[in-house]
Amino acid sequence: MPASKPTKKTSPFEIAREALGHVGKFQTPPTPSVYEVWYRYVEGVDDIIANLAHAVEDVNAVSVDMLEQLHEQYCRNIDDSNAELSDNLAHEISSLQSIIESQMHAGVQLGNELDEACGTLKETTPTAESVAECAQKMLSSNNTMQDQIRQLQTQLQASQAKVESLQAELSETQLVAMTDPLTNLGNRRHFDVQVHQALMLAKSEDLFSFLLLVDLDHFKYINDTFGHESGDKVIRYVASQLTQLCPESPISRLGGDEFAIILRNDDFSEATDIAAEIRQYFASTPLKLSGSGEDLGKIELSIGGARLRQDDDGRSWFIRADKLLYQAKNSGRNSVMLEHSRGGV
Repeated sequence: MPASKPTKKTSPFEIAREALGHVGKFQTPPTPSVYEVWYRYVEGVDDIIANLAHAVEDVNAVSVDMLEQLHEQYCRNIDDSNAELSDNLAHEISSLQSIIESQMHAGVQLGNELDEACGTLKETTPTAESVAECAQKMLSSNNTMQDQIRQLQTQLQASQAKVESLQAELSETQLVAMTDPLTNLGNRRHFDVQVHQALMLAKSEDLFSFLLLVDLDHFKYINDTFGHESGDKVIRYVASQLTQLCPESPISRLGGDEFAIILRNDDFSEATDIAAEIRQYFASTPLKLSGSGEDLGKIELSIGGARLRQDDDGRSWFIRADKLLYQAKNSGRNSVMLEHSRGGV
């Protein structure tokens, strides 16, 4: 379920004071990275709230490791890093263009030199000496051209390798920025990208999607009874099983115990079958803690799903799915509630 946001403060002094209060309350060291996460949490940064509010409000336990992961993912200036990589990539691509232009120029120059060398042959009756002189100039120009080509090819290969390396590094940086560190699923940024892609597919290819929001029932009980570490294990387990159950669908962890799945079709019957299979799988699979062998019981969850409409944006689509998730919770939990028609919920 969406975590309730802390009341936003307007004064930096108020934000700083409340952030320090969280440092003391949860006994986390006031290192720069830890303090910055608490500051952003109080300030109202959505990504940090989505990942931290459950631990703060429900579990009442926050680990330093969690804060460090959140700092790495949301506070480190990924945009600046991407901008620097993009600048380097643009520079190397420009170098590639220059090398190609140099090679073209060398070819033109060779042609001019050959024309000049053979010019005397066109104007007068060729003699043995003029033919030999022309051949010598052609050979010299060709040797020069071959040397230039070899140098340019070496530069071209080096520049191409650099471009490929920078492209791979940029892709890796973007992937890290969109990955949830606990589950290795997509995070909130990944979800936003997938929603945008779904909207584009609907406009360009008339391909509509179903958004499923999945929320664990009574997850607070697991954390309170077995501890936060066990709760993390359950979250990782749910993430891995969702990936197996929906291998072709983008899956994101929105924070806490809530996940989002985008089905690349808007068939109600098929979406209902998938949602029911997910619910039934967890409800029928008892779990035990590795190591201690303690019985965790079965994982129950609720699912709400909404069809993408032609007049939707990402927010309206999410709100309808979230409303149906609340209805599934309020109807007794461990249930599925999907939007049957393209009309109102």
